[in-house]
Amino acid sequence: MFDLFRSREKSVRYLLGALLGVVALSMVITLVPGYGGGWGRSSSDPTILAEIGDETVTATEVRQFMAREMKGNAIPKGMESVYIPMLVQQMVAQRAVAYQARRMGFSVTDAQLADVVKSLVPQLFEGGKFVGNEVYSAMLAQQNMTIAQFESVVRQQTLESRLQSLALEGIVVTPAEVEEEYRRRNEKVKVAYFGISPELFKNKVTATPADVQEFYTKNKAAYQVPEKKSFLIFAIEEAKLAAGIQISDADLQRAYAQNQDRFRTPERVKARHILLKTMDKSAVELGLIQKKADDLLKQIKSGGNFAELAKKNSEDVSSAVKGGDLDWIVKGQTVPEFEQSAFSLKPGEISGLVKTQYGFHIIQAQAHEAAHLKPFEEVKAELRLEMARAQVFDKMQRLADQLHAALVRSAAEGEKLAAANGITPVKAEKVGAGDPVQEVGVNPQFNEAVSGLPKNGVTPVVQIGQNKLVVAQVTEIFAAHPAELADVEKQVRENLLGQKAQQMAQDKIKEANAKLASLNGDLAALAKQFGAELKTSELVNREGAIMGLGSASTIDQAFSKNVGDVVGPILAPGGTFYCKVVEKAPADLIQLAVQREAMVTQIKSRRSAERVEMFREGIVNELVKQKKVKIHDDNIKKLLAGYRS
Repeated sequence: MFDLFRSREKSVRYLLGALLGVVALSMVITLVPGYGGGWGRSSSDPTILAEIGDETVTATEVRQFMAREMKGNAIPKGMESVYIPMLVQQMVAQRAVAYQARRMGFSVTDAQLADVVKSLVPQLFEGGKFVGNEVYSAMLAQQNMTIAQFESVVRQQTLESRLQSLALEGIVVTPAEVEEEYRRRNEKVKVAYFGISPELFKNKVTATPADVQEFYTKNKAAYQVPEKKSFLIFAIEEAKLAAGIQISDADLQRAYAQNQDRFRTPERVKARHILLKTMDKSAVELGLIQKKADDLLKQIKSGGNFAELAKKNSEDVSSAVKGGDLDWIVKGQTVPEFEQSAFSLKPGEISGLVKTQYGFHIIQAQAHEAAHLKPFEEVKAELRLEMARAQVFDKMQRLADQLHAALVRSAAEGEKLAAANGITPVKAEKVGAGDPVQEVGVNPQFNEAVSGLPKNGVTPVVQIGQNKLVVAQVTEIFAAHPAELADVEKQVRENLLGQKAQQMAQDKIKEANAKLASLNGDLAALAKQFGAELKTSELVNREGAIMGLGSASTIDQAFSKNVGDVVGPILAPGGTFYCKVVEKAPADLIQLAVQREAMVTQIKSRRSAERVEMFREGIVNELVKQKKVKIHDDNIKKLLAGYRS
């Protein structure tokens, strides 16, 4: 509804995707360890989550980032409480490094900033000329960002990169280290194993009604009925306000004449391709990949089905499932080698092998259009819809603001204004935090808006989906209170039985540890005593998986033991395990020469990441000590409360 730029041509939408990619790269979510005394402070401003020098991390920018990522399904719904603290830590770390860089005399001039943006998003500079702030701003608005916000991120990332480069100088990997790493990755082990977990004892524990009552009494504070609220929900919907809006042809013609650049379609090619990747490949592997690419090209030239061959062979996963289809592409969207080949092809024509930084491509042009201006009749309906929506939006926003102001003055005045505009309020009774609400559903922004409101309190205007605004007024508050046993008896019983099974498992683990030495490694006898099943794994390397136990890296000790040795107790997600080494297979060094180059790159990359993490953590810890970094944990918790469902 409110996305007035949605209808622009694909070239603009491609650019938006590129911009979002830049922002996502600059905010990759990685877990940064806690920063000591900097956590747990409070701020008089509840919207400030952290302070780094004179800069802040705000709840608004975190919500905007989460909205962008969740819209693209990059963050699973329901995982907000996991991602948000990590995101705040990441933002703090990035800004702390940039802050330290500035203190050390590093800076990014406007000219340097322009060069970085140009290198990241060359589409902003068509023919070397900047497309203008209006288009730049409009495209960023698609992602709920301003030019200032976007360029601040780019500046921080540039400063961070410059300072980090100091920490990454001189990384050297010796031949001995490569061989050691190769052996670690490729040696294998087979183990016999069993586990002791509470699951083994769940059917061996019981709880009488008296036990349940006693457990409930001791833990009564843990069983709470949360605070609930009742609301009147006032919904303002697009469809109900749009009926009376009329747009004349003269207005449409005028809008078309004023915005013709929007309707210019650049030269474009509808293409599909097959990609065989060559990144991080050895010289030997490159030869084999090129041979495969040559063979595929011969098949296509001989009449082979391009789409089927793309589905089976292309390593560009997103296009392979569509038979290699890339849809329409415009100049500046792809790497130069690909662009030059694709735009030189006639419809239906097949390229030769095209080598780019990604690998070998085989390209087919399906259609080719010259640049042109769409005629008025072609875009008339689109313009009419857009202009009508803009007017509806203005009307909706005006009415929502008036309704909010009226409700703040008095409930009666608000209801009178709503009735005059055909709005019937809906009652939402006894709603808990995160519960679905009539006219709203489950909405983090609405949850945050009502959090902390007193009786008769009014929410700000909240956008719901693409075509609805709501304002809500709290009519009643039901305070949190301890739950009665009758309401939570099943939960209490399950918790008590789980605790008893956990205690029994712990007792059995102590018993197993005591008996382990006396049984001379007879793991089968030990498993039998505890009613556990002794299993045997396949030969696995450290990256393999063992059924029921999880990653083979969990039993890392076993790789350095001899056949017949017992390893344990080992804590794993499935319980506490005991293992006996049954067989070992050393790494086959024949493949070392082929993999050496790639392994050197991987080891360097890993060490770089480790150094960067230590570097960031060191800077943040030091700035915390100097009171230049402050993280307001209470405000982060308030933000999380708005997302919980």
